[in-house]
Amino acid sequence: MRIHPAVVLLSFALMANAARAQEPENEGATAPGEVCKNTGKFDSTCNPFGAASVPHGVDNTCSMIGDAAGDGDKAQNRLKNNLCATGTAREITIEDLTALQKAVDATGVDYGSVHGTHPHKGPPADRSTLFTKLPSGSANEGDLVSFIGFIVEAKPGSSETVDCHCATPDAIDVHIAVADHLLALRTAHAHATKVQKHAVTVANDALLCTNSFVAETIPHKRPTALELTAIEPLSKNKSIVKITGQLFFDGSHRPCKGSRPGSGDPSRLTVFEIHPVYDIEVCSGSTTTQCTATSNNWKSVLK
Repeated sequence: MRIHPAVVLLSFALMANAARAQEPENEGATAPGEVCKNTGKFDSTCNPFGAASVPHGVDNTCSMIGDAAGDGDKAQNRLKNNLCATGTAREITIEDLTALQKAVDATGVDYGSVHGTHPHKGPPADRSTLFTKLPSGSANEGDLVSFIGFIVEAKPGSSETVDCHCATPDAIDVHIAVADHLLALRTAHAHATKVQKHAVTVANDALLCTNSFVAETIPHKRPTALELTAIEPLSKNKSIVKITGQLFFDGSHRPCKGSRPGSGDPSRLTVFEIHPVYDIEVCSGSTTTQCTATSNNWKSVLK
């Protein structure tokens, strides 16, 4: 029996997509049989959430560096868990983040997933090497920043080194895709074929890769208002939001190439993130012109 070449190509595409979907979006995802590790107490004394802060079990069992082994992962996990960024939040835009990404890539420093068919070196131990070509006066990692736009997708993060490979909802990050305009992401029908599901994934990847970046709430001291169950309605209601937190560069991943993410990488145009998220404010206005950074139409979800 002769098999048409197009069928063969489609089969390879589906298998490749399935393999990518099974790979973790975050470095150090739990391997079969691996359990949540106790590395000590989370010792940050900073609390940007005020009275809204909620203690979680992971605060007593997972330290600032999680269970990271390498110096690069240890340095990055400290940043992922930094609740101490202060000062007046600087508003950033998609254009700002795109320029910062280009500046990092211009350094030639290798970063990104250590897995896959074309592995990279992961986050560098000396993170300052990533930022030597940033424009003078630009925002930099560690700055307190805010972004005005829309939450276009919210989902649980993965079990990873920063959360000591714990996997319960109260011990992992909430992964939030953010854009400056609404994105028409599609949902595959429950009874859709593999080909149909693949088409939905490709379409969503293209939208997220070219329009969005990531913000994440961390489990430590996380308020109820920053849990996934509270963030999802903000996406469904198409609320205009202002997200405030630390500017962070995720050196465990690479941004998309065009409209496709790399193997195991989230779909986003830059690996600069707002991480951790300190606050989400919701605008009472219905248009972005009513929701400027200095308007009085904002209300924090923490109050």
